[in-house]
Amino acid sequence: MGLNLIPKEVKFFDYLNLQAENVVKAAGYFKTLTRNHELDGEAAKKMHSIEHEGDTLAHEIVDLLNRTFITPIDREDIYTLSNTLDDVLDLINAMANRIRLYKLDPSDPFFVQFIDTIEQSAAALSNAVKHMPDTKRQRRVLDHCIEINRLENVGDTLRENAISTLFDTEKDPIKVIKWKEIYEVAEATLDTCEHVAKVIESILVKNG
Repeated sequence: MGLNLIPKEVKFFDYLNLQAENVVKAAGYFKTLTRNHELDGEAAKKMHSIEHEGDTLAHEIVDLLNRTFITPIDREDIYTLSNTLDDVLDLINAMANRIRLYKLDPSDPFFVQFIDTIEQSAAALSNAVKHMPDTKRQRRVLDHCIEINRLENVGDTLRENAISTLFDTEKDPIKVIKWKEIYEVAEATLDTCEHVAKVIESILVKNG
């Protein structure tokens, strides 16, 4: 009996969808923490647990790629999409850790706007990934990618306004340094969401 090189259940899109949903979970949990001022050690552990779930899914995708002869789309595209989704999750976790370590008040108005925007971008990402396998819904996938691009532009404006206001109003130079870093990581998170959207768009073009 020959070796079966093609597993009967190859569900790459299921794993990618789980990754995207995990990003939504992280963004939503972080938003709840900032609203409730609960960025303590226990909250950090929960955020790390969510990040660990994402890492596990990313590793499972790599393992599945190594064991699968035929994939639904190019294996390099699957790998890149998985990695970029994981990058978004890492940045959300990094923000949570830095807010806690720097002992900053997460109710800062600009930061609250950033978190709202990141949560919206994560939801759009999840919706785009969810509909990728359905060739009849590619227009919808592209609409979600366009929304992610719009939200990235919102993030650019937010960063400029936040840093400008910070320099004008904050007298403590240490706080200026801390908040500037936080704003830049938040904006980088939205940049990375846009990068994921571009990966998705590229996959649609290649497989259209």
